Amino acid sequence: MDRKTAKYRSVPAIIIKAVVCMMLLVVSAASLYASVLPVRLPRPGKTVDPIGSDEGYSCVLYNNTNGLPTSEANDIAETSDGFIWIGSYSGLIRYDGNTFERIPSSSGITSVNCLYVDSKDRLWIGTNESGIVVMEKGSFRMWGRKDGMRSVSVRSITEDESGTIYAATTGGIALIDSQMNIRFMEDPYVYDAYVTHLLCGYDGQIYGVTNTGDAFTLRNGVLKSYFDSENSPFKGFTVLYPDADNPGYVYFASPENMVYYGRLGTEIEVVGKSSIGKLKNVGSFSYIDGRLWITARNGIGVLDQKGFHALDNVPMNNSVGKVMADYEGNLWFTSTRQGVMKIVPNRFTDLFDKYDLPEAVVNSTCLLDGHLFIGTDDGLIIVDHEKKCTEFPVRQVHTASGVPMEYTDLLVLLEECRIRSIIRDSRNRLWFSTYNKYGLIRYDHGDVTIFTVNDGLISDKVRTIVERENGSILAAASGGVCEIRGDEVVMIYREDSGITNTEILTVEEGENGDILIGTDGGGIYIIKEFGTSTIGMDEGLTSEAVMRIKYDEEFGVYWVVTGNSIGYLTEDYKLVTVDQFPYSNNF
Repeated sequence: MDRKTAKYRSVPAIIIKAVVCMMLLVVSAASLYASVLPVRLPRPGKTVDPIGSDEGYSCVLYNNTNGLPTSEANDIAETSDGFIWIGSYSGLIRYDGNTFERIPSSSGITSVNCLYVDSKDRLWIGTNESGIVVMEKGSFRMWGRKDGMRSVSVRSITEDESGTIYAATTGGIALIDSQMNIRFMEDPYVYDAYVTHLLCGYDGQIYGVTNTGDAFTLRNGVLKSYFDSENSPFKGFTVLYPDADNPGYVYFASPENMVYYGRLGTEIEVVGKSSIGKLKNVGSFSYIDGRLWITARNGIGVLDQKGFHALDNVPMNNSVGKVMADYEGNLWFTSTRQGVMKIVPNRFTDLFDKYDLPEAVVNSTCLLDGHLFIGTDDGLIIVDHEKKCTEFPVRQVHTASGVPMEYTDLLVLLEECRIRSIIRDSRNRLWFSTYNKYGLIRYDHGDVTIFTVNDGLISDKVRTIVERENGSILAAASGGVCEIRGDEVVMIYREDSGITNTEILTVEEGENGDILIGTDGGGIYIIKEFGTSTIGMDEGLTSEAVMRIKYDEEFGVYWVVTGNSIGYLTEDYKLVTVDQFPYSNNF
């Protein structure tokens, strides 16, 4: 029987039993053409969500101007070792998260149409002119003309439940079994067909499409059904994609801008369809986190329970071929004209944009009881999960010496106040270090205490504080370091403590109770029980402007940030310089 006389039949004519979702069970004959296809609800948090995401996303387009060796890509895949593989007309490219590297042509791979990672984590490579290649543990094996391939131009690769590999070529379908033996299907329907797509469904069937728009199903290397585009209710198939929830049911596209949903049994049974807007010539479907991604000649779209969404605000919009989600939840797209695009979730949220805040220099932030406290050069900003707070009432405000102050709101108290740091102590109290107005302010769940020079503070110019192991507070200020216990300044460390430069920028407590002080131009002072020592340029500091000293419990070192470098002190105060930082002025 030749293909011409055997068109549009079921081989054999069997009824495919499928588990149909509840929505399909109640679809009546009058509602077969539903406006929204049965797409599963998305599972948030798996992959980046560029459609309606609150947190936003970023796009990176890779081409020959920024690392990718070419500006075209046909397919993309990821192996379990984390490498991303890109198939292009210029060969096979490996991406390690930092660098794109083209596999040498000496491997025999010079032009790649398609990629597939099988159940054994082997990478199968369909080439344009060299046949099939499999990469396993860094070694390549190839099947070409001499191995019996009738066509060496491979368009698509998939695997069935038994582990047999199916390769669609421009001249039929090749099968490679678990023993690596190759054969071609002899059925007249597909014997010399130009097959463009092959994909194994969750029902174990292989679904395929030809370049003439015909569709077919295979099982165990045998043709089960064939559908002639000339007899279909539309203009033929361009892409088929099996539904994971309903075995036997598929999404499929036609040359028009429609996506259909139905079953390929003894005939084509369409139960739903949806417009895909301005998208034309669908290149592929991919089901990712409950959404059907659609790539097309002129863009990208998504079908979900709410309908179709075009992905407009991305740089890739031409000849889009494949889409893939990597292990980190990023989305990758290929284009035969634009290269590769990666969509990643924004790692940071612009709070000023989210809460519509006026521009300000932010010096410090701190979280307490569901509120974010933001210290700026012009006062305090407080936001909760939903909005900017316009008021923050307090019960009482008084100085450390007991003088009451007529304030009832923390925001009003700190209005136009330069806040250098906000620190939360072990008792969940906030300490606001201010400059030139109030000195040091302690917020204790509605009660506010202000420490000024009238209360024993050495200066109203306070930069930061640190809590000691005994619960007292060390405040770094212009003029020295003040130690506060309760509501009283009990000690001041200054010139008579051996500190010749008293413009203090930072303070930290040592593991043995020592006090480490960073100054603006005098290096580091270490106040010990029996005297004071210094660390300056003679001891290895590249700058004696020391802006931060912070103890690292994990490594047991004190990190030191200076005007031009980062280093650390060991527990016995030996200085180790990490590197020169050209952007250190940003600290």
